[in-house]
Amino acid sequence: MMMMMIIIIITVVAMIISIISPKQISAMEYPLDMAENSVDDSYEGCRDAMEKLVVSKYTKQERKNTPGFAAAWKIALNAKKCSKEETFKNQCAAIYLYTGNPEKNKIFSYKEFNAATRKAAYKSNSFQFYTLFFYLTDAVQQLKQKQKQCLTTYRRTNIKFPTNVRNKTIRFGSFTSTSLVEPPTRFGDKSCFEMETCFGADVIKYSKFPDESEVLVPPYEVFRVTKIKTKDKKNKNLWCEVVYELKSIKKMRSDLKCAKVNDKTLAYGLQLKKQEDQ
Repeated sequence: MMMMMIIIIITVVAMIISIISPKQISAMEYPLDMAENSVDDSYEGCRDAMEKLVVSKYTKQERKNTPGFAAAWKIALNAKKCSKEETFKNQCAAIYLYTGNPEKNKIFSYKEFNAATRKAAYKSNSFQFYTLFFYLTDAVQQLKQKQKQCLTTYRRTNIKFPTNVRNKTIRFGSFTSTSLVEPPTRFGDKSCFEMETCFGADVIKYSKFPDESEVLVPPYEVFRVTKIKTKDKKNKNLWCEVVYELKSIKKMRSDLKCAKVNDKTLAYGLQLKKQEDQ
């Protein structure tokens, strides 16, 4: 009797799962908040020290241990638009790799990188993307120094977000791709963003797909949700089901604050290695 009940329960569960469409699964609601668990280091005051750490430790480590990174990084470094760069080569490679099509490289792409960036594993040795994170951060910062002005950008998604966040401050919690032009509908029509970014940088020159007019927003930029529009009888022609208007508060929040550079255990280990190499 008990076995029969178990079989019935399993059958019912299987039937329920089978009738749930991918669209229903993708309709799960994601938060819009300050992304407290984000990897958000801006390397303010420790940029050179962190680059030394990346070169001496993390790039070598990640080529060995991070699935797909060695091949993807090599392709990016040898890309035509990056191979001729001298002082910006690694930064160019980071942008080129990040903006690539995840369907072409399912082992290593921005999807895995973004997921890890939201998990706060940065302080531990379980984070496998220090090289890409550092050079993307540095690339955005260097480009922004030349671009100066704030930019109005757009983003489409098929993700559902809460609509009770008006006037709240938020961060995206990872690097976020936006566009200077309204993106095509293939990028999504559930939740869209029109935003003013003051820390995001135009990466068109180094992007794998320059026609997408991409602006890359760093995880440490803070925005205020100023308006939320919903498609209804009054807004029949709205370009998305829900449109969030965001305005940069022109401040960044970096909780990690050079965490790896200030890791005394790590610093001591590097000092010993340097002595051994001499």
